[in-house]
Formats: sequence, C-alpha cells, structure tokens
Amino acid sequence: MRVSEEMHQEYMDSYGAWLRQLEAVHAFFFEEATLTPDKVKGLLNREANAKKRYDLNRAKMLGLSTDDAD
Repeated sequence: MRVSEEMHQEYMDSYGAWLRQLEAVHAFFFEEATLTPDKVKGLLNREANAKKRYDLNRAKMLGLSTDDAD
C-alpha cells in the first residue's frame, strides 16, 4: 500500500508521540515512578490523547472513516 509522504509523516509522528507517552505510563506503572495524583491524571490524559491522534491517523491511512466525535 502506498500513501503520500505527508500522510506517512503524520502517521509516524503520531505513532512516535504515542510511544513516548506509553513509555512514561509504563515507567509509572512498572518502574515505581512517584507522581502526585494530578500528575498521574495528566500522564494518563496525555497518553489517551496521543493514542487517539495515532488511531485517527492510522484509520485515515487505511482509508477508514474517521469520526472525531468519539
């Protein structure tokens, strides 16, 4: 499957951003990082937002409908 360079870059950027956020979540869960409750909430929100952006770009790349309202 061929996609445009722009779409490829958007996908890779969103994938990398999600992985960085996921690594931070794993550090908190598994490496005993200490965070205050408000920092945990921010950490989880950033990961969820990065995952949503990745999912939207993945769906767009696959030619699937992307409904931002979800």
